Amino acid sequence: MKITGRHLVITPALKRHIREKFERLDRYGVLLDRMQITLGVNKLQHTAEALCSVNRKQFQAKTSTREMYMTIDQLVDRLETQIRKYKERRTEHKGKKSAARRVPFVPPDSVEQDIEVVRPKVSVLSRAAASSRLDDLPGSIMVFTCAESGKLQILRRAESGKIVLIDP
Repeated sequence: MKITGRHLVITPALKRHIREKFERLDRYGVLLDRMQITLGVNKLQHTAEALCSVNRKQFQAKTSTREMYMTIDQLVDRLETQIRKYKERRTEHKGKKSAARRVPFVPPDSVEQDIEVVRPKVSVLSRAAASSRLDDLPGSIMVFTCAESGKLQILRRAESGKIVLIDP
């Protein structure tokens, strides 16, 4: 960790405060490759800037307030937010891959014997033409591609005799 000051002398108390606050980043379990902190004073504004890298990923945070210790606290909060988001993205991405690997692949031929796979011919029809082709029996289904919208749609005759449009 390299701490430098612009127009400011870095006191041992300031170094100690910085080290204590940056220890909060250890809870995320990431190894900081490089850490450079620059503190500065311009009139009544105390500024702080931090550059760090984790696994070749650069993080940068800047903040300024009227008090140096508050500036350092805000700087650590901003870096902590960036590192937490980075860590969450990496673990979520990693979790999705491993979950996909655990599910065994079941080929379509080895599907249970109770399920019959039917692949109907899908016609391009208007809704009126599809409803006229639908059987009068309750539970009848008509799968078609709508000529107006180009979307796959399903017509089903309900128990009451009404036609229900299923628009997935």
